[in-house]
Amino acid sequence: MNNSEFQAHTEKVEQSLEQVNALGDDQARAAALSLMQALMDLHGAAMSRVVEVLSATGDAGRAVLSKVANDPFVCGLLVLYGIHPASLEERIMQAIEQLRPQVRKVGMNIQLASASESAVRIQVESSRPDEHSAESVRSMIERAIREAAPEVAEITIEGVPLQGFVPLSMIQPAMKIGTGEAI
Repeated sequence: MNNSEFQAHTEKVEQSLEQVNALGDDQARAAALSLMQALMDLHGAAMSRVVEVLSATGDAGRAVLSKVANDPFVCGLLVLYGIHPASLEERIMQAIEQLRPQVRKVGMNIQLASASESAVRIQVESSRPDEHSAESVRSMIERAIREAAPEVAEITIEGVPLQGFVPLSMIQPAMKIGTGEAI
């Protein structure tokens, strides 16, 4: 399954949920929502059992579980059901470690400053700032964090200026031509 197929399935689920919520018959809506919840519960229990079995089968099983849990499509489901084998911070640190060689190639280094479901702060240090590289690094970091930790609400990347950002120190009041007076 590729990303667009995954998105199509997700959109179909969302559209079906909207249709169910729009049903005029309260009993039909309640039955449809109950069915959807029962399927989610069944799916969650099955996913939990897979994690349990793989965790209990030694190093080989844990290696398979780690590989499956790192897949961007599966990761989100494991997080949804609260059964991801790695903590939020572990997943983010792993994403940073995988990015580090690419980021170093453009003269930058990245560190995790803080992590919670509400916000992740990444600190970027640069020995040779370059706006194009900075924007590319920003994009790579955001994508990697979203894949590793889809539950994170906000990602803040410090040390990489936003493209087109004008620092407040550069803003000066407009002057009337020839008078030197502020407008």
